[in-house]
Amino acid sequence: MNKLYFYEIPEHPESSFASGWSLIEECVEACKAECLELGVDYDDPRVKLYLTTDFGDTFEECTEEGELAG
Repeated sequence: MNKLYFYEIPEHPESSFASGWSLIEECVEACKAECLELGVDYDDPRVKLYLTTDFGDTFEECTEEGELAG
């Protein structure tokens, strides 16, 4: 089973779930780049990273290290 990582940017949720990354580092890099492009602070607590399995049934918030948040 593969893990996929996604991100969510406040007020721009449609772009963040369009792609999935198999490496958390790639997801974080893409998120930071899109935040810069949109003028959103990456450190805004509303910017979130998510982890799911390749089945995509559930999304769990995760950290930049790919660990489950909280």
